[in-house]
Amino acid sequence: MVTNKTILKQFGGYVCRRCLNDFYNVHLLHSDCEYKSMYPGKCPRCQEMKNIVTGLKFSGFIKLLTK
Repeated sequence: MVTNKTILKQFGGYVCRRCLNDFYNVHLLHSDCEYKSMYPGKCPRCQEMKNIVTGLKFSGFIKLLTK
């Protein structure tokens, strides 16, 4: 099961939605995620300026629950 704590340990910080989708092989939508702010930040995994996911809504949590 993937949690925020797991993500922080694996990547050293919160990451963008694209990195979560690639790494965990899921299809999270924009509506499945909660974001740090309306401004992009640097993703620690891909090193690109993206919107950083800091939490998941119920639908996103269910998608990652099985991973």
